[in-house]
Amino acid sequence: MRPIVATTAGRVRGIERDGVCAFLGVPYAAPPLGPLRFAPPAPPAPWTGERDASAFGPAPPQRPDALVTRLGLFPDGPQDEDCLRLNVWTPDPAGRRAMMVWLHGGAFVGGAAGVPLYDGARLAREGDVVVVSVGYRVGALGFLALGPGRTNVGLLDQLEALRFVQRHAAAFGGDPARVAVFGESAGAGSVCALLAMPGARGLFARAIVQSGAPAGVLRPAEAVERAAKLLGKLGLGPEDRERLASLPVAELLDAQERTLAEGPFAKGMLFMPVVDGEVLPQAPLDAVAAGSAREVDLVVGTTREEMHLFQLVGMGDWATDALLPRIVAAQLVGEVEDPAAAAERLVAGLRRALLARGEDASAPALFYALQTELGVRGPSIGLAEAHAASGGRTWMYLFNWPSPMQAAGRALRACHALDLPFTFGTLGAPRMAEFAGLGPDAERLSATLRAAWTAFARSGDPSPPGLTWPRYDPRRRATLELGPVCRVVDAPLEDERAALAEAFAPRASGGAGRDGA
Repeated sequence: MRPIVATTAGRVRGIERDGVCAFLGVPYAAPPLGPLRFAPPAPPAPWTGERDASAFGPAPPQRPDALVTRLGLFPDGPQDEDCLRLNVWTPDPAGRRAMMVWLHGGAFVGGAAGVPLYDGARLAREGDVVVVSVGYRVGALGFLALGPGRTNVGLLDQLEALRFVQRHAAAFGGDPARVAVFGESAGAGSVCALLAMPGARGLFARAIVQSGAPAGVLRPAEAVERAAKLLGKLGLGPEDRERLASLPVAELLDAQERTLAEGPFAKGMLFMPVVDGEVLPQAPLDAVAAGSAREVDLVVGTTREEMHLFQLVGMGDWATDALLPRIVAAQLVGEVEDPAAAAERLVAGLRRALLARGEDASAPALFYALQTELGVRGPSIGLAEAHAASGGRTWMYLFNWPSPMQAAGRALRACHALDLPFTFGTLGAPRMAEFAGLGPDAERLSATLRAAWTAFARSGDPSPPGLTWPRYDPRRRATLELGPVCRVVDAPLEDERAALAEAFAPRASGGAGRDGA
């Protein structure tokens, strides 16, 4: 017998495999088509009978890029604007288990919930939790700033999915009081935004931020400027925005690609959550520091060498010693009183840190280290400090497993996205053996990580078996290192953190984390 669950829109018929019931491609909102394009999500239309829920729904419309394709992360199945679906894996719809809601990454322009890498069956079965993965609008369809009520609709999709989880937790065997939201990269950035969104309060009790950019948001003026650039590619002005609803999606994606090609953009991405004063009233770091998520337990961390992943596309190959301070200074405009001086301090400080450990300190290697600290690790430490200072229960980790993959003879090391197959126990997913490696040590690390994450969802304590993981505070900086050896270390990579702190000492604005990465 295939399992059946009743939702408010109708019944869905899933599949059972290896002790886990899966309900795939379940609509949580109406297809965002026609007048609903760029609009907040609307309730799904009811259906009669039993809707088949044995296959993933369509991925959101997107275009492949070389990096995503190389890692096997580009969705193989159909793409469609009718992408507001979610997937549920549950050991038993009759139970009452903690729930883990996954938000995928993809730089806010790509990604999909329905890829083999994010199969939630093993996490659900071995962790005794209900796993939910969420599809949401990406790119211009989800994050183009079009004014009140039509900005941050991708975040509103995520919010609606969390409301669906609350309404239907018991039907799928979950506990609405024990919902943990977790995500990586843009998904982690989305989790940061949710921590700051008034509409998200009460929808989840715990959060895990994996390799996010907590400061990666846009101010309204910058978001409007980027929207104008894209509209210009379509031959449209602000007064023509309503015509966007009827444009073929291919034309919209073409304009998006042409706009992306004009980069680089400040903060590294074309689209990000917008501090619009409505959906997202404050930047996440500011909101968390003010206590917006004090009641939410938080795990936050990064991989050790995040930006080494982008060696695969040669992002920093052109860097020189002369150019590095200028590159960094451009990133610091608006962040400090004297960007050029701060850049010189940061470049010098990180070079000293690399040389002290006997590591490569060439200009390209230093470029990737700088981007890791500026864009991901530094702001993640800022998020942990802000949450802990506000009274929130906080833990920090550092993922330190080396990838066996190389780029032009250079090791990727513990790079961005490497933690994904370990999180889901999907080391056998396409391309992952080459990227993450296989074998008993890899499986042990995956088991430790999954045990920590599921324990956190169930009880609020992420300590894995055999380890006591202390809460984070800025005096000790206790951090769980996840690698060939899993252990608690105090203040890892302290030289890098201190170099960043020194560079930002004469800031224009205070706070543990700045609003920019």
